[in-house]
Amino acid sequence: MSGRAVIAAAAALAGCAVFVLAPAGEERAAWRAASILIAVLGIWVTQALPEYFGAVVFFLLAVTLGEMPADVVFSGFHASATWMIFGGLIIGYCVQETGLGVRVAAGLMRGLAQSYLGILATATALSAAMAFLAPSNTGRILIMVPIFLALADRFGFAPGSNGRAGLALAVAGGTVYPSFAILPAAVPNLIVVGGAEGLYGLEITYADYLLRHFPVIGLVSLIALPLILRFLLPDRPGEHPPPGALPRPQRGEVTLGLLLILALGLWITDFAHGVKPAWVALGVALLCLLPRVDIAEAEAMVTKINFGPWLYVAAVIGVGAVVAESGLGKLLAAILLDALPLAPGADALNLAVVAAIGAVMNLVATVPGQPAIMTALAADIAEAAGWPLATALHAQAVTWAMTLFPYQLPPLMVAAALAGIDFRHLVRLQAAMFAVAWLAMLPLLYVWWRMLGLFG
Repeated sequence: MSGRAVIAAAAALAGCAVFVLAPAGEERAAWRAASILIAVLGIWVTQALPEYFGAVVFFLLAVTLGEMPADVVFSGFHASATWMIFGGLIIGYCVQETGLGVRVAAGLMRGLAQSYLGILATATALSAAMAFLAPSNTGRILIMVPIFLALADRFGFAPGSNGRAGLALAVAGGTVYPSFAILPAAVPNLIVVGGAEGLYGLEITYADYLLRHFPVIGLVSLIALPLILRFLLPDRPGEHPPPGALPRPQRGEVTLGLLLILALGLWITDFAHGVKPAWVALGVALLCLLPRVDIAEAEAMVTKINFGPWLYVAAVIGVGAVVAESGLGKLLAAILLDALPLAPGADALNLAVVAAIGAVMNLVATVPGQPAIMTALAADIAEAAGWPLATALHAQAVTWAMTLFPYQLPPLMVAAALAGIDFRHLVRLQAAMFAVAWLAMLPLLYVWWRMLGLFG
């Protein structure tokens, strides 16, 4: 039996022990949720079994042993982010199938630096720039990754090579990490905004959010990601990337290009028409599969496209809902706040304590689920630390960069699955960015906020 299988089996046994020892009373639901999460996270963290297998295990255990309502357990299927991935997987397949990705990549290649570090830096910057245009991390990844995979081919980065993995992860990391500093660009940001308004009547504006976070989270990510990937996945492009004379664009390729332009336009203007990005992606995906459109055959949806990531993300969102519904999140947060007390005036220490609590909550509730719990605790944190409420709410943003495993950040996992990247590469990138968040982002954020006078 492999080491990963042993660890997964140990997690399953630990989950059983927690289930058996669960006390009676109000905390019983939280303990049962904890036992299920221990077992399921053992599968996801070790990758001893496919991630979609762990998803099915979670669904089964949560509705049976966990006694959680089905609408909570399966809430991931109600989430627009899940359907964004469903539509995006189809669109990503079509970008590759029609050759549109190759054509766009050929155009990008003329303007890219020829050094490996330059290629990584450009991919990271372009992906981050898209966050100012399209509001969904997953949507941007599902369009950008196929294009940059085609670019990897033209630079001579073969499947399985470090360069191919590095380029795909530059797109994924450049899409996700800087987006935490751009208000409408990531789901956690929007959860905080909604919670701030719904729970506290506090409005968070685009400009204020950008000023507080982008000079640190955004810029540090843009600098760190290419350097990390250059170190972790060393490679160099071919000396003579194949020019590959491109054929004239076919009808399906032109149609898909127009549909993507339309989708991008609708994503940018969602504030005006009110249609969520997920439904735009789903509509474009269905148009791509229509007969006589000549983009892809309808049968591709069941014969060519891997929907494992879709099922996995639905389960990850369900995990966050179960953690919140069972009371496990609040119970764990209360334990952490007691163990790591806040002290008025000790702003640097308080910021580190909040970051530690957020990092632990990421492990349990995942990044999509963590903000709901941390936002509900913001008033208690603000009172204990002597901070303005807005500062306590914003302090959680840096913690979203503090992840160690793919299940915590579903968009990264989707990118890795789409590009066929070994998940170990993704874990190494996350571990490096975890260190960057603690050693660079957090201290710089403290200095920046002190300069802005945000600690009160």
